[in-house]
Amino acid sequence: MTAHRAGNPEYEVVERFFKRPRLRTFSEVVDVAVDADDNVYVFTRGVLPIMIFDKNGAFLHGWGDRSEHFFSNPHGITAGLDGFIYTADTGNQVCRKWTVDGKLLLTLGRHNNSGAPHSGTPFNWPTQLTVASNGDLYASDGYFNSHIHCFDPDGTLKFSWGGHGSEPGQFDVVHSVYVDWSDGDKIYASDRYNNRVQIFQPDGTYVGEWGGLEMPNGVRRGNDGLFYIAELGHRVTVCHKDGVVVARWGEDAEVDDVVTGGFPLALPTAPSMNPPLRGKVMKEPGAGTFCAPHGIAVDSEGSIYVAEVSESWAGLDRGDRSIQKFVRK
Repeated sequence: MTAHRAGNPEYEVVERFFKRPRLRTFSEVVDVAVDADDNVYVFTRGVLPIMIFDKNGAFLHGWGDRSEHFFSNPHGITAGLDGFIYTADTGNQVCRKWTVDGKLLLTLGRHNNSGAPHSGTPFNWPTQLTVASNGDLYASDGYFNSHIHCFDPDGTLKFSWGGHGSEPGQFDVVHSVYVDWSDGDKIYASDRYNNRVQIFQPDGTYVGEWGGLEMPNGVRRGNDGLFYIAELGHRVTVCHKDGVVVARWGEDAEVDDVVTGGFPLALPTAPSMNPPLRGKVMKEPGAGTFCAPHGIAVDSEGSIYVAEVSESWAGLDRGDRSIQKFVRK
């Protein structure tokens, strides 16, 4: 176990926690989820898309067909408090509901058919699917549609909100959506290129936002009432529900902003991002630090799991560090 100072509270990284199956790599871990039993669902773009581990890191089982029919370009996973698993796939334009052992129950969207960009018609690269306490489903949609959609439990679209922009209630890549069952089903949306997390009532009414982030990709609430945010800008932030930061780490990662072959290595920017963020991490940053956090989850003990898509992002395969576990000291 390697000590890593994070702030107050403090966390340390657990090296080699997951006992993955032989020949089943962690390259491009797009997201991670934890169920009520603290089983950890690791969602990858590898041969076995969904790998499930117990709270001690032992491999339980896996499922998923990395084919055009099921997973084309996996993106987001949710272990719903209703006991089901929810996934989003940007490649084949669908979101799905599953049993924990991989039986398909519901498909949202039209397979390999996308809505017009920023039209509000589902889907155009959906990023996350999650569930509210009444069974309604919320999907973030996503890279090219700038909307959140609410479906009833049977998959009928009820309403949508959003639009491309930087005003309250608008999005510039809504990268994930999280429903807080403990607080009246409040909706937390990672608004990546606006560098904020927006908060809504279940009907889409804007409540507020947390700014000062570096391209947030995912947000989750822990049993301790704190919120955990994965930021593409090489770091993780822990904050109170009012957005006050209590812990943050990863900012010391070495980055490279040099232009090579006419292409800048700096992180992608949007008009709303001023100044541009720091550049890419181009070499292994070490245990407890990050290249490109893409998803995050928290278990009942307050341990954090951070997923990275580092290989596709920077040409860097972090191996087993594509999914890291942190425990509270």
